[in-house]
Amino acid sequence: MQKLCLKILILFILFFTYGELTTAQFRSFAFERLTIEDGLSNNSINCILQTRDGFLWIATKDGLNRYDGQSFKIFKNIPLDSTSLPENYVMSLLESRDGTLWVGTWGGGVCKYNSMYETFMRSDSPSPLDDYIQCLFEDNQNNIWYGTTTGGLNKLNRKMGNIHSYNKKPSSKMQFPADNITFITEDKKGFLWMGTWNDGLIQFNPQKETFKQFTHDVSNIHSIANNGVWHLLNDDEKYLWLSTFSGVDLLNLNTFEITHQPNFSTEEKSHLTTPIRQILKDHFGKYWIGTYDYRGLFYYDKFPDKKQLNGNVLSAFLNEEDNPKSLSSNRIRWMYEDRNFNIWIGTEDGLNELPATKSFVQYRRFPLRKSSLGGNVVSSICEGKNNSLWVGFGGGGFDKIDLNTNAISHFNHYSDQQHGLSNYDVVTIYEDKKGSVWIGTRYGGLNLFNPQTEKFKHYLNDLKNPNSIISNWVQQILETRRGQLLIGTNDGLQIFDREKELFTSYNPVIKNDSNSFPLTLSVNALFEDREENLWIGTWLEGLFRYSPNEQKLYHYVPDVRNPFSLSSSKVTTIIQDSKGFIWVGTHSGGVNKFDKKTGKFYHFSTYNGLPNDVVFGVQEDKGGNLWVSTLNGLAKYSPASNTFRVYDVFDGLVHNQFNWRASYKSKSGKMYFGGINGFVAFYPDSIVVDTIISPVAFTSFRVFDKEAALPKALASTKEIVLQYDQNFISIEYAALDFSPNQKHNFAYMLKGVDPVWVNAGRRTTAFYTDLQNGKYTFFVKASNADNVWSEPISLSIIVLPAWWMTWWFRLMVIVVVILFGILIYEYRVNQLLKIERIRYDIASDLHDEIGSNLSSISVDGQMLLRSNTLNQIERELSSDISKTAMETIDAMRDIIWFINPKNDAGEDIIFKMKETAAKLLVGLEWSFNSSPGIRLDLFSLEVRRNIFLIYKEVLTNVIRHSAAKKCSIDLLKEPNILKIIIQDDGKGFDIEKVKKNYGLLSIQKRADNIKAALEVTSKLGNGTLVILKVLTK
Repeated sequence: MQKLCLKILILFILFFTYGELTTAQFRSFAFERLTIEDGLSNNSINCILQTRDGFLWIATKDGLNRYDGQSFKIFKNIPLDSTSLPENYVMSLLESRDGTLWVGTWGGGVCKYNSMYETFMRSDSPSPLDDYIQCLFEDNQNNIWYGTTTGGLNKLNRKMGNIHSYNKKPSSKMQFPADNITFITEDKKGFLWMGTWNDGLIQFNPQKETFKQFTHDVSNIHSIANNGVWHLLNDDEKYLWLSTFSGVDLLNLNTFEITHQPNFSTEEKSHLTTPIRQILKDHFGKYWIGTYDYRGLFYYDKFPDKKQLNGNVLSAFLNEEDNPKSLSSNRIRWMYEDRNFNIWIGTEDGLNELPATKSFVQYRRFPLRKSSLGGNVVSSICEGKNNSLWVGFGGGGFDKIDLNTNAISHFNHYSDQQHGLSNYDVVTIYEDKKGSVWIGTRYGGLNLFNPQTEKFKHYLNDLKNPNSIISNWVQQILETRRGQLLIGTNDGLQIFDREKELFTSYNPVIKNDSNSFPLTLSVNALFEDREENLWIGTWLEGLFRYSPNEQKLYHYVPDVRNPFSLSSSKVTTIIQDSKGFIWVGTHSGGVNKFDKKTGKFYHFSTYNGLPNDVVFGVQEDKGGNLWVSTLNGLAKYSPASNTFRVYDVFDGLVHNQFNWRASYKSKSGKMYFGGINGFVAFYPDSIVVDTIISPVAFTSFRVFDKEAALPKALASTKEIVLQYDQNFISIEYAALDFSPNQKHNFAYMLKGVDPVWVNAGRRTTAFYTDLQNGKYTFFVKASNADNVWSEPISLSIIVLPAWWMTWWFRLMVIVVVILFGILIYEYRVNQLLKIERIRYDIASDLHDEIGSNLSSISVDGQMLLRSNTLNQIERELSSDISKTAMETIDAMRDIIWFINPKNDAGEDIIFKMKETAAKLLVGLEWSFNSSPGIRLDLFSLEVRRNIFLIYKEVLTNVIRHSAAKKCSIDLLKEPNILKIIIQDDGKGFDIEKVKKNYGLLSIQKRADNIKAALEVTSKLGNGTLVILKVLTK
């Protein structure tokens, strides 16, 4: 409870102390906090630096952090590892011109970072006197200077590799005036300027090794304010800003004249009379002043731009309990501006990023401050006379903001209605030509407010008075060019006679039309165009247009049959652009462009790039661009390119959700858009395209969702080699502009897999599975919110083949297969030779043994026939024996001929067939034709033998049974078929009667054995045709 009371007391004191300095609290200064909960190693920040590769380095009291915009990588000391960070307390950082990162620690001296292997190497000699490094600096000769807490100033000559020290010690080459050096910088003459902890400011000439000391002198008002000088800022070689323990000093580098708290008012000086940790000058030329004694951060503008900051010279930023977008701590330890103009503030309680947002000025409600808005939900905005801004709130009355002074006056509903609004829920607010302010409320009717007297007059519905307002829910107010004051309510449109204070229904003259203007309707939007047409947008009843010149009423509603009809019957806002087109915002139907010449509505929705189809406000800027507020962001539509650029909280908006009627464009072109958390103001021409390219870096390479062990750091790796079983990978990348990921688009391509670029959107990881062996190249690029793309970066990936897929294994397999083939071939040849020898031996044996025996039997039979002693029966038996022996000899010769390997040649077989025909067809007129290229030797021995036996059997049948005079034999070669055709002109036979004939059955069986087709065609008296078809493959 005591802590809570203390916090409240501190806030109370700060708010009242900084009274006039809190105007910046409404501006677009929303800080993004990063702490140990986000991955930071420690919340106490000592130094911040962005290296040329785009990474942000943060030195803390417990470790060195590298930030890629998404996550932190922490470097710390690892015991017994000499390549790790020598000490966890890191105080200072420096990137030298050659790209080396130097790290100054408290207790571990100076080391430099090896980015290739992510290791550290000590660069100074360990010594208890100078191991506590305060600051680092590189001079124009590339020497590294570092200041210590007790060892004075040290110079590391990188060329010679030696270190020279300057301090108060007797052993020092010269008696230097300080041992505790806090900061070092250099002027254009090559002189070093140093801040010290308690010895003032020192100018040092490195060539002559002489110095000049500036110290505090109580008797000299032009001496420095304090001998403790924490930081120095060289301002364009003209001035040196000193951050002292007692405030801000300005040193003229030409005259050496010192000014305390320059250009500040008396009150501002009182706020800055405190230890100043650092002064930063940003790229806009504005100054940031960080205090150490918990007084927060100051923003100093020497030449304020009234468009941007409303003319305030000094603004304060504090940690605020009710604002999570405020500083995380009022103690500032370091400040830095990166290449994308983001401001980084290191505090005692974390890192704060002030994004380089667009030039949106924020107005928000902070309940603890009197100078904040009076409500959260902005329902209406109107700029009035005397440079005042009227802002209505849903449930919060309305405010008057003096744009000259930023003073805010609140007006709300009170129990005494004569002195306040009739109702706290303001729906619309409007200032007429005379300067009277009209406020429409949800349930309190119409209010007339006099800005001079601040008195209200209420107009409420009175059932007894037909000339009272028709409804207490007032939604729109409009003063026409002809001076009519139109009041749009939830129940109809009325004209208010301001002199007679009478309300009458809007019922214009309509010619040639039986339909009159509807007396009852919910009026959402009112607009009068340049031709004095009155446009009335309604809820559920579409859009009305009344032309007073034509005295004609037009009614537009959605029509599903007409693609050029109104997109929604719920109209929210109406404007006319510079080209005369009418733009109609709708609820759930996007925005419509209406061409009065053609009567067509052209639709723009989320399909065209609009962030949401609920449109609340539309305004046109001087360049012809349309600004559209929606339920999910503010969009800028460029008719020239037909594209939308969407702005959200990350661009500086107070909230992505806008509100009805809460949009306005002033005569100067300034635009206002309100929503549920306040409103923004801006000049459209100040919202420029961001041309700064977002650099991309690889942040992680994973194999099967585990970080790959690489020989070098990923940032320094150009090629990654993977084994065949490491083919499931994921690659993570980041855009190093430190904008939120929602403001980026990424595209990647793995050359060898992806034929075109893959649009990844906001996704920062690419996944690839089941990669085949080979060489791939991964490319990735990023665009910023304005669609400006970076150059792609690449990473080569090689997936090695499995050992059984390597060239040497394949070569070995080929050699083995060849050798095995040779062995098989030799074995086969030997087997064939062996079979041929066996066949030859069998043929020889058959010829020599059985053939000779059969010949002897045949000769003996012939001898018996010549004998006169045989009777008739014995003579017939002898004849049969002789004849059978001769036939057996003939069959045996054919068998021997086929068995003999000498007759395997195809030509020999054909000759054998021709020879057989000549022997069997004696006495017939016969022919034998053979197609060229027939290779019977390609058939196996069994197939050849069966072909020949079928052939011989058919010829035998021709001789024995056909009584033919002619016979033709044709051997034809067809694709994959050998065809043998035998035809005679004999007497023929009846196929059906002789089907079971043994001869035909034998032939058919042989054909089946060799899987050949046998066709026999015969008719009595017409001869016989036999066709044998044998597959050659």
